[in-house]
Amino acid sequence: MIDADHGQFYVQDLDPYDAWIAEHATDPDLAPAGWTKEAVHVHRIGVEPHSISVGTARDDMVESLISVHASAPTTGPTAEHIVETDLDAPTGQLTMSSPGTDPADGPSVAVPAGLLRVGSPTSPPHHRRPTPMVVPVTTSCIK
Repeated sequence: MIDADHGQFYVQDLDPYDAWIAEHATDPDLAPAGWTKEAVHVHRIGVEPHSISVGTARDDMVESLISVHASAPTTGPTAEHIVETDLDAPTGQLTMSSPGTDPADGPSVAVPAGLLRVGSPTSPPHHRRPTPMVVPVTTSCIK
């Protein structure tokens, strides 16, 4: 369970993200937490270096599962909205937090260090649970 404070939670490689945000936090051209208009209204995930923000259907405790796969998993037949993005995780340690949760208090998971492909499928309302899936990206897949 993660507190989706303000209807979102973060999946981050925290040390590199903290270093990036320390340098870019006051940049007026950057959307906070990667929440561009398209991210809010179409994708429901915001993207920043070393971080993704996952939008949720409610501002409450939400159940979420991060699963790590060696290759892209098949998506269940009930998935109705699937978004994928790259996530650079050089330390191989991902944390989950939200605006109201200190990252040190949130869950964390070890993943293969490097560039990862993250997918976030959601299912119909009675099954709505954001489930970020993490897949290592090989250099042959990077464009």
